[in-house]
Amino acid sequence: MNRRRLAGLFAAGVAAAALLTGCGGDDNTTDGPVTLKVLTWEPGGAEYWKQVKTSFEAGHPDIKLELQSVPFDKYPEVQGPYITSQSGPDVMANNAGLELFDRRSAYVPLGARAAEINKDLVTYSGACEGFDTSKPCYGVPFSYQGNVLYYNKAVLTAAGLDPERPPTTWEEFGAACDAVKKSGKTCLALGLSGVFPAYWDFPEIARSYLTEDDIRGLLAGTLSWKDPKLVSVLGKLAEISTKGWTNKNAPSITMLPDGADIFQRGDAAFAGTIISDAVNWEAFGKALGDDKLGVTRWPAVNPGAPLAQKFSGIEGAVYGVTQWSEKKEAGLTFISWLAGKENGELWVKHAKGQPLNKNVDKALLPSSPAFQKIQELVAQPTLHAGVMLSGPEADALARGWQQVALGQLTVDKWADQMQQALERSPTKKQSK
Repeated sequence: MNRRRLAGLFAAGVAAAALLTGCGGDDNTTDGPVTLKVLTWEPGGAEYWKQVKTSFEAGHPDIKLELQSVPFDKYPEVQGPYITSQSGPDVMANNAGLELFDRRSAYVPLGARAAEINKDLVTYSGACEGFDTSKPCYGVPFSYQGNVLYYNKAVLTAAGLDPERPPTTWEEFGAACDAVKKSGKTCLALGLSGVFPAYWDFPEIARSYLTEDDIRGLLAGTLSWKDPKLVSVLGKLAEISTKGWTNKNAPSITMLPDGADIFQRGDAAFAGTIISDAVNWEAFGKALGDDKLGVTRWPAVNPGAPLAQKFSGIEGAVYGVTQWSEKKEAGLTFISWLAGKENGELWVKHAKGQPLNKNVDKALLPSSPAFQKIQELVAQPTLHAGVMLSGPEADALARGWQQVALGQLTVDKWADQMQQALERSPTKKQSK
């Protein structure tokens, strides 16, 4: 299907049709290759994105990619002015879920074209309003993401613990942390600066208290942060710090790269991170040795809770075409390619992540014990509570946890701050 036909389908049924055909300087009128500017934090790492650029340009000699890579924790600072000025990149990334929805004014909705572009993906609902594919969708994901607890078997062994039986309950985790501390190591590597607590830690405590209906309430803004369930979640997050289970500098560092580095150096027993990105099982396996890397669920506060034994899963970064781009046709071609089999196989080979494309050659999937364990965990997914939080809520979660860890804030006051953040969230109903 040629690019002009793709653009026609893209425009069908969406309000942005005039933008596709009416912008001066559209890519159809230029001589030579179109240069497409892409804003990304390079999920999967620099080598993967090098392969993306090389492979895409080889198959599309009329389009050149100009990648602007920004560290994940600095991404909103760079993206925000582009959105405010309605200028800059032709294609941008955002996390699936409410982060993308909060910034939807920056993207052209795909309309009826969404289903065709994403037809070979296991899921793409996280790219759509309300996680509903019948509603406007703003881009293309190509990876599956979610949270696990990695552990260093050597550190557990040195602490007198069974490396093949990691803690499964909160009580067992506390006992393990006490043993690890006595051995001279940090129990849980943690960094509280930035949005990492919202995406990587909060969902794993929330699964012990919230139902899927509650998580949808988070998305809608109808679940108050004064609700006892959410106050309990905040209380357990606070406990991680107040009981001394983490590195002392956790309030002042980011999880990526600083917190992850603590674990990779072998100085911590556990690290709660993700399955498909720069700090996934492959990076830790290279640093520690595949034979020393374990993977499990976070310990359950309430093991019998409906979601306690589930996996917090979500589509990865979503790439969409910007409203202000004068190269929407080329942008559509690129994001359509991202959803395809070729890119899915690049993601497996070079990023060692979970692909969403169903046609990826299974022979390419890694044989690492950690990767195979992750396959068991992802087979029982549930909604990812972290991506239901708005920008103000994610910021307040990190800032409040920092203050709690430093003894400057109580859990009840933290809940007050979270409620205030909810009420500042423009895309959510104000829950009193």
